[in-house]
Amino acid sequence: MINGNVLITGGMGGIGSCVVEILSYQEISCITIDKKINRDLFKNEIFMEVDLNYPEKIKDKVFPLNYNILNFVHCAGYGGPFVDIVNLSEINFINIFNINLFSAYFILKELLPDWKLKKYGRFLGIASSLSIVGAKNSVAYSSSKHALVGFVKSIGAEWGEYGITSNCISPGYVDTKMGIQEEEVSDHKRKIIEMTPSAKISHPNEIARVVNFILDVESSYINGSNWTVDGGITAI
Repeated sequence: MINGNVLITGGMGGIGSCVVEILSYQEISCITIDKKINRDLFKNEIFMEVDLNYPEKIKDKVFPLNYNILNFVHCAGYGGPFVDIVNLSEINFINIFNINLFSAYFILKELLPDWKLKKYGRFLGIASSLSIVGAKNSVAYSSSKHALVGFVKSIGAEWGEYGITSNCISPGYVDTKMGIQEEEVSDHKRKIIEMTPSAKISHPNEIARVVNFILDVESSYINGSNWTVDGGITAI
């Protein structure tokens, strides 16, 4: 059982959409934040158009409204251009951190005082297998996901005594446009399958099921953790 409504960034993406779909089957209300709408809304889903490149605007747009948000899933992610650091512009580096980390900071700052009063809250960040290892041509993305894991663990340590949990999921390669990157890297899908011990790429539903489990009321002892769901790619 999930308590309260769920705020989810990046809810129009591959993983985000699957999370919203699973929650909608349980009659859970979702407030979805994304840059634009690109699909039909699920039952009990409210869409809010917010550009997370400007995370400081989230406060004025979302939080004047009373949605009883007790769960926050930070699913938004941006990889940026697939180039080495010398060819990565400062604006791209900043945008990657705005979306992958700073937007979570701005949202959580608004939610935590209320969660403390209610003695309950769930924060879940979607990181990446690149939060565990580095990667060529993904310096900013990998750095931001490493930072997100540190952020999540520190929130768990700081707020756990108030009934608030803070966790991460680090997916490996997921069958989404961002996960496969066929446009950026030639023959990428085949190469991923060959180097993954499970010899497959994840469907977004597999990540969404883990999200659902961690958000559950009875998952209260899961705190400050980073769950790798990557087919074993970081185990070798």
